[in-house]
Amino acid sequence: MTTIEEKIREIEEEIHKTKYNKATESHIGLLKAKMARLQLEAESHRHSGGGGGFSVPKSGDATVALVGYPNVGKSSLLNAITGTESEVGNFAFTTLRVIPGTLKYRGTQIQILDLPGIIDNAALGSGRGREVLSMVRAADLILLVTDNECKGMDRIIEELRKSGIVVNRKRKNISMKRANTGGIRVRKPRSVDIDDTRIREMAKEFKITNAEIFIRENVNDDDLIDFFRGNVIYLPAVVVINKMDMPHNEELVESMRKYGEIVRVSASSKMGIEDLKEKIYDSLELIRVYLRDKSGKTDMERPLVLRKGATVRDVCRKISREMLEAFRYAVLSSTKSRINDMRVGLDYELSDGDIVTIVSKY
Repeated sequence: MTTIEEKIREIEEEIHKTKYNKATESHIGLLKAKMARLQLEAESHRHSGGGGGFSVPKSGDATVALVGYPNVGKSSLLNAITGTESEVGNFAFTTLRVIPGTLKYRGTQIQILDLPGIIDNAALGSGRGREVLSMVRAADLILLVTDNECKGMDRIIEELRKSGIVVNRKRKNISMKRANTGGIRVRKPRSVDIDDTRIREMAKEFKITNAEIFIRENVNDDDLIDFFRGNVIYLPAVVVINKMDMPHNEELVESMRKYGEIVRVSASSKMGIEDLKEKIYDSLELIRVYLRDKSGKTDMERPLVLRKGATVRDVCRKISREMLEAFRYAVLSSTKSRINDMRVGLDYELSDGDIVTIVSKY
């Protein structure tokens, strides 16, 4: 009897053998949908069967996962960024467990996870791949680590995608209302290139037979599959190219930009490490808010670290639930926008460096 994993590999082979053009794009799209549905089945079987894994509690203000093939220098990179003494060896599979480190930068504490190297078919369980990928899903930022030979980045991206992780792309505006009868009705602008028949066939692959599907912007096959699959997460990623103090092919290095912004480093010589720290900080879109007490004293040593778009409400929640319930108003000052002692409410959006005093009802 053919296993789910074998069926997935057969579909992968068919996709790779099929030349992509206008005549075959519908067929390839349906093959991708079928493969994504089988991957969901494989995942559900794995959960029902139990099994051990490994995990590290999240800590600090954000979590960054180092993802890449074995032997590209992830452990050396962790050491260079954080000073953590991760075991380093010049052979594959040195890292057999998750090793955390902390990057202290601009008043923030960022958890960096050195994960075992991802290998081909990791999403199907090879090389503890499922456990590794489950930890990647929990991260706030991915560092796609390769070396001066830049091998296999396309396969790393594919393994992430198989496990429901999409990098450097935003979720498309698609929604669906299920029904008991009436088949599948598609509501979309004329600008959407995919025809209704293909959308219906993809939906049926995921056992959707009666529903109204609303598509509000142009989408491709992958966008639709991500939506129907339902467990997809979208994460920002930075491509880190290690060992750049060694001979390399500049054209090959530049080709990595299609996967995201690139940072060139050498973990051994520390070249580019400060640039990488800055890129990690900027990519996480963190903001630092400083708390001032009623006496006028501001704690500038320990900022409250939040995400871009955070409001005064988020400050109160992070302090305590009681603070939110007792909130009356906040007094805000900002050296960047030259605001002094402005009274604001819970929904006021904060900026990096704002100084806030919370005034309670009691």
